[in-house]
Amino acid sequence: MQNQENKIAANKRLAELLGWTSLIEVGGALVGTPPAGAAESRGQALVPDWLGDWTASAPLLVQFELRLMPMSAGVDAAGFLEWYRFYPDKDAAARAAIVKAATHRLEKAR
Repeated sequence: MQNQENKIAANKRLAELLGWTSLIEVGGALVGTPPAGAAESRGQALVPDWLGDWTASAPLLVQFELRLMPMSAGVDAAGFLEWYRFYPDKDAAARAAIVKAATHRLEKAR
């Protein structure tokens, strides 16, 4: 259950930084008011699941000019493995890295 709570918290933080408001959790998903310009949502919409869905997280790569780089001999593999063990597979770890990087960029810009 802790993993689901962490996932919701990470998605919520990114949504807040992107301008979403009135965020609430409903059945393991987030809904809220999208940033300005989303009038078709009638004031409430499902927040993208950036941590759980490539169709949501992949556009963040372009939006924030992020690059996923393969592991190399110059990378601290032990540190990567320590972080990677918190995710069920490499895809989940990559999506988490994207969300973490996008969140970091937005917080830094504040």
